[in-house]
Amino acid sequence: MLNDMQKDLLTELVNVYVGQAANMLSEIVDKRIVLNIPEVELISISDVDPGDRRYNIFFSEGHLFRSSLQFGYEFQGKAFLMFPVEQAKVLANICLGELGETIIPDDPSLMDTDLDVLKEVSNVLLNAIIGEFGNFLEIKLEYVLPDIELIYVTNSDQQILLQNEVYVLVLHTSFLLADTDVTGIIVIALSMNSISSLLAKMDALLEADHG
Repeated sequence: MLNDMQKDLLTELVNVYVGQAANMLSEIVDKRIVLNIPEVELISISDVDPGDRRYNIFFSEGHLFRSSLQFGYEFQGKAFLMFPVEQAKVLANICLGELGETIIPDDPSLMDTDLDVLKEVSNVLLNAIIGEFGNFLEIKLEYVLPDIELIYVTNSDQQILLQNEVYVLVLHTSFLLADTDVTGIIVIALSMNSISSLLAKMDALLEADHG
């Protein structure tokens, strides 16, 4: 749904947004955090290819950490930050300074302290991205603190991840902390009107820059 120029512009924008979030998170955990979004896509959920490795998180059986933030009104939708549980545990450990702790694959036992850290990371990151989208569109958004949950997804119920969300922005996300790469995904489900508003604003900016 995005042409090359729109995709390049959106990738540039979200990397600025997550860069600001990374600076805030670095101050909170007193460690340098680098956040990178190498690729942004606007897709229909029905078009996601289960064989595409970029979407493994949607189609892999196991425990997932998921944070969600609902926002509205003129620009409305729901943003999700998702990690496989072992990646969420690594991220929490590094933020807590517990670098040497052994991670057990697919161990869902996140402690309360882990969840507190992950909620703070989610709050900073999702608020930064959605808030800056509001600034880009020059509209005020309303949203609340994100909800967090630990879910188990089987091969037969992967649709639980996005359920009725039809069109989504997918931000493939990499955290680099203490030389450790933590990979997750940010998915922003948007209403059709919100997609139209975003595309119109980007096209106007591209037209002004390139004629």
